[in-house]
Amino acid sequence: MGVKAVSRSERKQTIEIGIIGGPFDRVTTFLEEFEPGQEDFIVRPEIFGVEPRTVKHAGEREVEVTVPARLHASVLDMNRFNTNRPGGGGIGFAVGVYFRARVRCTKRPEIVVRGQRPLIVKHFAAVFKEILDYDGGFEIDLTDHGRRHIGMGSSTGTMTAACIGINEVLGRPFNERELRRVLGFNACEESPLNNSYLMRGFETGIGTMAGVNGGMVLSSDDMELIHRVALPDTRAVIIVPDVPSLEDEFTGKDTAAQSEVELLMRRARHLDSLQAGVKSQIILLDLLPAMVRGDLKGIGDAIFDLSFLGSKRAECEQHGMFGAPIYRLLGSLREIGAEVVGMSSVGPTIYALTRNPDVHRRVMKFLAAENVPENRIMDTFIDNTGARIVEKGEERKVKNDARLSG
Repeated sequence: MGVKAVSRSERKQTIEIGIIGGPFDRVTTFLEEFEPGQEDFIVRPEIFGVEPRTVKHAGEREVEVTVPARLHASVLDMNRFNTNRPGGGGIGFAVGVYFRARVRCTKRPEIVVRGQRPLIVKHFAAVFKEILDYDGGFEIDLTDHGRRHIGMGSSTGTMTAACIGINEVLGRPFNERELRRVLGFNACEESPLNNSYLMRGFETGIGTMAGVNGGMVLSSDDMELIHRVALPDTRAVIIVPDVPSLEDEFTGKDTAAQSEVELLMRRARHLDSLQAGVKSQIILLDLLPAMVRGDLKGIGDAIFDLSFLGSKRAECEQHGMFGAPIYRLLGSLREIGAEVVGMSSVGPTIYALTRNPDVHRRVMKFLAAENVPENRIMDTFIDNTGARIVEKGEERKVKNDARLSG
């Protein structure tokens, strides 16, 4: 059974998902549409192991938040997450492409949202009001990076920027670990059936970990941050290749949730059921030691191996010819000398990381020879700072605050 729409009422609908994990793991689940702030779709802290707390009043306070986007190199095991269970582990990089939010708390109870992804932002404002019993309101302006559902973390970056800002103006009731649990268990994106509604999302926590801490992060299941390292002086060339799966990219389509659900819940889970052990061994015995040493080439060797295994193989295959267009580019960039290459999340965005200026020049020359348009190339860097907050003209780093460690 694949993914299909099922009538639920005259207004809201449900997506039926046939899930396949191992050979005998076949179940059906449902993704229901809901409105921003709909109470029965708000998951409270006690459900996910966070102590409940209250912020009844907050006065008026305003902050500006900047959060780097993430590249998601690989999930460890897609059988360890679902719409009601964030996790699965993963590897992520923070890059110099940004989300920005201006968040103001008000004495008035209304939620006013302007800018991009208003449904997601409004829902999280309502989540905080509900779980903290907060009687005030919010005014929120948010700008995303404009590259949606191509592997650049547009939804998770939006949620992260909004949550950091809301948490800050309310006096920071949640530390960083608690905050990503609030985000993960309430993760959502616009419905593919009707963009007036939301649906539950799939969340590993990598976007929040990379966005808050910067650099490179490695997570385990249940959104736990295992290790984080800075990657100084590292260029990141991000490419959106021209593949058949991108036919809707520049048409204003806001979500690719339905096709991603089909991929994540079926072939990707099945392949991970066969190869998650091999992937875990590569991460423990190769990737993690290379991170500890700061060995960019060693990191790249491990990620390149992971590109041909499990769920990452399924993600690459969805972009045509069993992944040939993606693997050709990854192999070419690797031969040119890029220390780290891979495809981010469900793709098709690919990336090349290097500390060598000559390699960087060769990568750019290769892309020109491939006739990759300039608007499909982001020539940037690994952001080792992470999220920043500006309040009354003073900037501070989120990761260096003791109350946001964990």
